[in-house]
Amino acid sequence: MNYTGERFLPDECQGEISIEHYQRYQFASRLSRGKAILDAACGEGYGSSLLAREASAVVGLDIDPAVIENARQKYTQPGLSFVTGSIASLPFEDHSFDMAVSFETIEHVDIPTQEAFLTEIKRVLKPEGILVMSTPNRAVYTDLVSGTNHFHIREFYVREYEDFLGKLFRNVCLFGQFPDLGYFIMQPGTGETIRHESKPPEQCRYLIALCSEADPDTGFDTSGLARFDDSMYYSLNTAVHNLESTVLKTKAEAENFQARQEQSIAELKNLAASLEQDISNQKKYVEHLERDLAGQKEYIPHLEKDIQTQKEYICRLEKDMKTQKEYICHLEKDIQTQKEYICRLEDGRDEQAGHIVRLEQDGTEYRSYIAHLENDISEQKQYIAHLEQDIKIQAEYIQKLGNRST
Repeated sequence: MNYTGERFLPDECQGEISIEHYQRYQFASRLSRGKAILDAACGEGYGSSLLAREASAVVGLDIDPAVIENARQKYTQPGLSFVTGSIASLPFEDHSFDMAVSFETIEHVDIPTQEAFLTEIKRVLKPEGILVMSTPNRAVYTDLVSGTNHFHIREFYVREYEDFLGKLFRNVCLFGQFPDLGYFIMQPGTGETIRHESKPPEQCRYLIALCSEADPDTGFDTSGLARFDDSMYYSLNTAVHNLESTVLKTKAEAENFQARQEQSIAELKNLAASLEQDISNQKKYVEHLERDLAGQKEYIPHLEKDIQTQKEYICRLEKDMKTQKEYICHLEKDIQTQKEYICRLEDGRDEQAGHIVRLEQDGTEYRSYIAHLENDISEQKQYIAHLEQDIKIQAEYIQKLGNRST
């Protein structure tokens, strides 16, 4: 079995928890001689084994089959048996037991199960039977130390516990179980008896109820049940020192963490200030861009108008250039005609010797006219070259205007 904190395991639990569990069964053993006893929610079985030393028969009951099988293997003394079953529906005949024991069980179940459990205990007890049941006192176990036990579903205050048990039992006698701490001065080898003043149930950590229909026998001495174990003190003292060390270590870590956090905060503040400055600069730059964009938007219509004007001018230049090219073709055709005519004149020079002088004069005139035509053609070609250069410049300007508008 593995220890989970819900069940007491004597092989794994020592110190205070061991003392308080064994002490309850030792208390019940004072009443167990010769009786048939039910140990309800017996757990590991150590308590049932203790009761069996004095009782005539003990039946340990638990809801977990694995726990019961472990108990059967571990505790095999005569008169002791273990069965699997629920405390809400005990698998026994009416009036089967002289005594029922259930320690630290009732707080682990809900109210309907608590009510059913008590009814079942009453049913299986003989009319003169006794119930010995314990539970934590919520006022001390939980409230006083601001603690919690997640295995507990419903804990009781003293008055609640008495009222709960009093529903089915005429007599309810409460005993208080509590730890204490003290110092002693004793001579070695002496057997001095130490007695402790009693406490009211309201001040006790645990409540042990002795319930019956008849007046219970409560005259037995419980002083012999007291157990002194200085390991409880030293365990607590060690735990306190460990906690102090942990607190100091945690405090130092917290201070270091705080210093790192403060440094990080300072760095973040500086970063935030830098970011705010960057944001301010970016806003100013955005405003500049927006103004520039507005100016560009205002300039775009002007550019578009200028582009249109330049396109119209180019069209006129192209038209003029076409006209000049047609005129050049006409001039070239006219020159060709004159050359052909000169050739015909030169061919007829022998037959028209008399006419040569006039022809030479005419040739001179025609050559002069041809030179004039050739000069005019040269000027027209230069003008065309000028037009082409102008068109090229205008095209580049239009392209630049187009890029700026984009």
